[in-house]
Amino acid sequence: DRISLMHAGKVLISDTPSAITKGRGCDTLEEAFISHLEEADGADGDTTPAPAPEDALSSSNDDQASWKPARASLFSFRRLWAYSLRETMELVRDPIRLMFALIGTAILMPVFGWGITFDVENLTYAVLDRDRSQESRTYIENLSGSRYFEEQEPLASIGDLEARMLSGEITLAIEIPPGFGRDVGRGASPEIGAFIDGSMPFRAETIHGYVEGIHQRYLSEHRKRDVGTADMGQPMRIETRYRYNQDFKSIYAMVPSVIALLLMFIPAVLMAVGVVREKELGSITNLYVTPVSKLEFLWGKQLPYIALGLINFVLMTAMALFWFEVPLQGNGLTLLVGAILFVTATTGLGLLISSFTSTQIAALFGTAIATMVPSVMFSGMMQPVSSLEGVPVVLSTIIPTSHFMSISVGTFTKALGFAELYPELITLLIFFPALTVLSMLLLKKQEV
Repeated sequence: DRISLMHAGKVLISDTPSAITKGRGCDTLEEAFISHLEEADGADGDTTPAPAPEDALSSSNDDQASWKPARASLFSFRRLWAYSLRETMELVRDPIRLMFALIGTAILMPVFGWGITFDVENLTYAVLDRDRSQESRTYIENLSGSRYFEEQEPLASIGDLEARMLSGEITLAIEIPPGFGRDVGRGASPEIGAFIDGSMPFRAETIHGYVEGIHQRYLSEHRKRDVGTADMGQPMRIETRYRYNQDFKSIYAMVPSVIALLLMFIPAVLMAVGVVREKELGSITNLYVTPVSKLEFLWGKQLPYIALGLINFVLMTAMALFWFEVPLQGNGLTLLVGAILFVTATTGLGLLISSFTSTQIAALFGTAIATMVPSVMFSGMMQPVSSLEGVPVVLSTIIPTSHFMSISVGTFTKALGFAELYPELITLLIFFPALTVLSMLLLKKQEV
């Protein structure tokens, strides 16, 4: 390897150790270095006689009194850019982190996009028909004609109903009592039993709504057959229409939410691991012994991950538009600005976590817990933020995910733009300086 010998800020020679030693005719590299120093001092020295010891001491004291160390500038874009380029090179040369950043997004996007759904469809049901009349078959046809239900083999008894529902074979069982058709023909009000698997309350409540709707449709058709009008006794009718998501598909809400979730998780983890990795390898010493400031170090480390996060955003947006076929109804520029501010905030959160963790494992788990759990529970992904109370409301306010969730879902589904979303953009803008200041306070410029 080549080395450089320096003196007084000047490079004396740059070559291999053996060549330097051989060139000066010395036995060791130390002797060669001394020879170069003597030569440099001789070239730079003057021929005046050496001062007396008393004069030399006085001169030395005067020099020390007048000498002031050169102060580095408080902030240098050059030093910041140098750290940024260095981090970029390390990231490019680390295929594992780079693969996690890019391929991980491409894998997790469809997993979450299709895996997280609130659509309650393909519900299995069976009927215990104790009447077996034309009217009971007409009632059953209303269920079998629904796109939400899949009919299974008829039930033989109540015991069969219990066994099949207990095994999970069916989620809904309908019991039609004996004499159902006769009672309907007489104008009586027979009771029909609907048994719903309530192990999952959300799904059970949805099934209950489906059954009620199908039952009301049957009553309307029965009234129309007997009386000639379906609206007799109903002076008004409610017409339900869904705004923004007319098809009522979960994917139109889930895919924009997954974009926010992954932009919170991946850039923050990469950022935290990137800084803690320097602590483990010992290269954090460069921060301790060089005039670089903590702000230059943190921002220099952050810039490559902001760029990587924006690449992920473009990739996931393209997947949402062309793979999941979720249309972008609102202002794309507002979405882009929100993504830039959001990625800046998430990488800032990664910086904050890295400031008080010392191992990559701790940084990984700490960031995962601090980002994924609040983002899933309190960002509005699983339930509206307006329905939260107490501490969850505070958590939803102080995590950036809930604010970008409103921007992402709003632009994709509700056709919102800057006029409606500027409060969320301003909130995301505040996260960046706040997290930067906290990171600077927690990061040590010198180990104690």
